[in-house]
Amino acid sequence: MVDKDMSDQEILDALSFEHSLNKKRTQNDKFEVKYNFGKCRICKSEATGIHYGVSSCEGCKGFFKRSLTRHKNYVCRGNKDCSIFPKQRKKCKYCRWMACLKAGMSLSEVRVGRIPNHMKEVRPKIDTETLRICKNKFCLSLKNFAKSQRFDGQIFPNTPFAEKYLNCSNESQLIVLSLLRDKSYQIFKEHAKEFEEHEKLARKLIESDYKPRDIVRTSDRVFDLKRKNMNALLKHASSMFQIIHELPGFQRINKHDLPRILSDGFFVIFGLRAIKLFINDDYYFMLDESTPMNREVFALLTSEGVRDYAFDFYSKFKKLNLTDQEYALLIPIFLTMSTSSSKLESPEILKELSEYYSKALLYEFSLNNRNDEFLENFRKVISCAPKVNKMCQELEYGKEVFC
Repeated sequence: MVDKDMSDQEILDALSFEHSLNKKRTQNDKFEVKYNFGKCRICKSEATGIHYGVSSCEGCKGFFKRSLTRHKNYVCRGNKDCSIFPKQRKKCKYCRWMACLKAGMSLSEVRVGRIPNHMKEVRPKIDTETLRICKNKFCLSLKNFAKSQRFDGQIFPNTPFAEKYLNCSNESQLIVLSLLRDKSYQIFKEHAKEFEEHEKLARKLIESDYKPRDIVRTSDRVFDLKRKNMNALLKHASSMFQIIHELPGFQRINKHDLPRILSDGFFVIFGLRAIKLFINDDYYFMLDESTPMNREVFALLTSEGVRDYAFDFYSKFKKLNLTDQEYALLIPIFLTMSTSSSKLESPEILKELSEYYSKALLYEFSLNNRNDEFLENFRKVISCAPKVNKMCQELEYGKEVFC
């Protein structure tokens, strides 16, 4: 097994080659081929394709990729024979990794080749012209909506750069947008993991008929809560640097511009990472095992004004019912919504990144069949993001984070 991952360029080349082969093979056929990849060879859930040489699901595909550099640290707490099932596959990384190897997963098996006949199902081809017209009508609707509405921070720009590089061909555009979508999703899931334990504790509190209690406002107690909140913000700052390091294209950002970009998206992105902790119009970020940052604690650590505006903002966000893929693409978009672009040394880089990721989000919306009503509500909510971040920045602890 090769002990290093393929580069983004190698993956892009492989996808491009595969697309060209499929296009040549099917463009004149009267029938189309559907694929049935069966069950994941690792966890027995539905497989989405042949990944690293093995029929597997998206979860196990991502796990194998992450484990290429981490598996040496995996330890089994049992007898190294843990069962790997869809709802239990995360319990033992060691046994899951061994299951991947036993099934035959390997970087050397990544290739564009012939899919076995037993996985193919031949059907009469659907009228692609009708599908194309429907898709174009929806995309046109998105385009007209974007033109007619004003998005703070140029959320959906229509610029010569986008026309030149993103609209050059449908095939190239879909490949690029798919790569951005998948990579953003992997990063989002990885950096949202730390909040899973918070959610478990929160659910236990709610199930036990938890009622918010008055906070003891002694100086020691308040100081302790502020200290725990500060530690969480410092940890988030570390995650922000990792996210920017991992997001495609963000490595080009000028070092002088990096602190400003981090600052302008810092608090809103923290909320996105912890979005599942906004439950029943309250916030359950756990400062310790029994103390959630509910409305009262949030106001104590910030102010009532900031609390009310931020809670209203995230409540409206939750009502949009965004998918994890959509949340994932919002992170790079919030990072490119700099409210102080005049102070940046290289604003054109941020503009290019904004164009790429905005197109990727529009592509995601089209996949999820988002309608005009959704887009209008989305526009209203997202336009409040800069204000939320600015209000939090102006607090004392916010300044300490960026000093």
